[in-house]
This record gives sequence, C-alpha cells and structure tokens, in this order.
Amino acid sequence: MSVEQVVYGALSGLVSNRVHANTFPQVPSVPITPAILFTFAGNIVTQDICGAGTDDVADTRVQIDGYSTTFDTMRALRLQILAAMAALNPPFIWQGDNPVAPYDADLKLHRCSMDFIQYPSST
Repeated sequence: MSVEQVVYGALSGLVSNRVHANTFPQVPSVPITPAILFTFAGNIVTQDICGAGTDDVADTRVQIDGYSTTFDTMRALRLQILAAMAALNPPFIWQGDNPVAPYDADLKLHRCSMDFIQYPSST
C-alpha cells in the first residue's frame, strides 16, 4: 500500500471520505466541509546497511489541512487528525507545538494546518 493510500485511509473516516490530495475539486467552488487536504512536502531517502534506501524506508513529510465552517468544529477535527496520524505504524509525528489556524477568507472557512513526518528508516 502506498503512503498516499495509508494517509487517505487514516483520515477518510473522519470526514465522510472528503479527503483530497493537493487540491480541492473545482466543483463546488467551496468544498463541502468538514474536509481534509493533504500535500506531501518532502521525502528523504536514507541509506541503510543494505545499500541505497527505497521508498519503503524514506522519511516522508506531509502537510495536512483541516477545513470547517466553524472554529470549534475545525479544532475538534484537528484533534482527530492528530490521533489518526499517531495511530499509524510507523506513526506520523506532528512537527510543532501549535498548529497554524488561519481563516481562509476566499473560501470563508476555518483552516488548521499541521506538518507531520514519518520515520520508517528508524524502525
């Protein structure tokens, strides 16, 4: 199973399958919420004792944005995302003390942006 499929599987149940990679669908112009958007932000291939590393042992960084019409719902979704990503094996580790929680004025939605990294090279 690809890392994309793993992330989608971990998050899809939180928002009735409204999980999207990289961008929201263009129709409707404002996404149905709550919704999650994920973007892979980096991949570090680590050499291991057997030679060159592969995707199976690459450390992967992903940005996950949760969207909702209310701040309280977005905050609750943030906690669910944190728990879902931590439950993966190997887990995706949240990279920050406080999530960025800006208001998206164009979409008129509350957003929570979090960075995670998975270290399979350490397992």
